[in-house]
Amino acid sequence: MNQMSANPVNNERVFADAALAHWRRLGEELQADVAQFNRRGGAASLSNPRSHEYRVSNAASGLEVRIVADTQDHIAHYDFRRMNDHSAGAPEGGILSMRMGRNGVEFYSSDQPLTAEEARGLLLDPVLTPPAS
Repeated sequence: MNQMSANPVNNERVFADAALAHWRRLGEELQADVAQFNRRGGAASLSNPRSHEYRVSNAASGLEVRIVADTQDHIAHYDFRRMNDHSAGAPEGGILSMRMGRNGVEFYSSDQPLTAEEARGLLLDPVLTPPAS
């Protein structure tokens, strides 16, 4: 476990390194989730247009989620966008805060810690779930 020092500059550096590792792990897990979805017959895609941004899209649901990290402010913004007419609308996005937790950096939503699986569910469920017919 990383120890935080009394020096705020060192604390920020430790946090930034841990947040970057957490961000990269999120990307790997999103890729695995998209690959699993596609093996079951889906056609979603993950892109990483910039080092601090992931996008997951699915033409069948008509939605894309864009996730952008701001490690300096310790947050990740996410928003949903309609890609076509398959979606009645896009859900509201939000912010996940990044904080040091028992297992390093963790995502929080509304001051509640989220497991990696819960965070990915929040981000992916609207995109990977087909619209109701």
